[in-house]
Amino acid sequence: MPRPIGRATTATAAPTIDGDVLGDPAWANADPMSGFWQEQPFEGTPSTERTEVRVVVTADTLYIGVICYDSDPSGIIVSDARRDAPLEETDSFRLILDTYRDRQNGFVFGTNPAGIEYDGQVTNEGQGGGGLSNARMQMGGSGSGFNLNWDGAWEVRARISEVGWSAEFAIPFKTLRYPGGPVQVWGVNFQRNIRRRNERSYWAPIPRQFSITRLSLAGSVEQVRVPTFRNLKFTPYVLGNVLASGDVPATTNWLGDAGLDVKYNLTPSLTLDATVNTDFAQVEVDDEQVNLDRFNLFFPEKRPFFLENAGFFAVGNPGEVDLFFSR
Repeated sequence: MPRPIGRATTATAAPTIDGDVLGDPAWANADPMSGFWQEQPFEGTPSTERTEVRVVVTADTLYIGVICYDSDPSGIIVSDARRDAPLEETDSFRLILDTYRDRQNGFVFGTNPAGIEYDGQVTNEGQGGGGLSNARMQMGGSGSGFNLNWDGAWEVRARISEVGWSAEFAIPFKTLRYPGGPVQVWGVNFQRNIRRRNERSYWAPIPRQFSITRLSLAGSVEQVRVPTFRNLKFTPYVLGNVLASGDVPATTNWLGDAGLDVKYNLTPSLTLDATVNTDFAQVEVDDEQVNLDRFNLFFPEKRPFFLENAGFFAVGNPGEVDLFFSR
């Protein structure tokens, strides 16, 4: 089956990110991409509900609007509202962007009717560490081909209406990596879950043994106008501490520390990440685990400096046999 092709529309006015796609005139001139095909339960048949996706670009942001039509909006299921929560047990929508169109690496973004933020990085079609199914996508750590611990700077809003539910994504171009050239063609695919029917469908059809990370089977979106800038980001920190004793005479000790993280795009395909005395105290804490066997616990990497493109260093089976692990 030929891969579908869509087109991005350049807009002067940005959409209002509130989840209302039908009521926002900024989406009016964008060509809808539709025609989803089931992977489950009936592989190769059209989706039971219509889905429309629109892509709009402005000078600095990529906008994606999706309308998930539903003949019974009261049957929409929302099971979680946490960031990066699993999207398999809820009505949901996911997209993948292959910005270099190398059919190997990309960025995944997703949400559900509650408007959660779900994102991750894909390396080698998600095959790092022995392959990646839809179920394992929810557990992909920094050492796998799908890095769920990667958190980009972007925004999404969703809402339920009388026609189903809709969502609006705003992804700044500085969050992504892409090659040079003002007008580009990106690889893309979209996935929709209808939970009450156990239905999963894709814009570009994918066999059920694969997931959305199968970029070699993705479609494409044309006319993506991107800005040409070099992203420079500094993240400094300063810590101070004063210790005063109750001795006579009193003594006071002044303690301090400082550090810096730097990210700079040297070229469209090469990014410099540097750190000096990084403050890891601001990193998300590990989930509590109870160990009742003789095997060591595995805690995934969550430090931002080590998460950037961590999939390129994935060797082995994450959580079982890691030949390289940064923690």
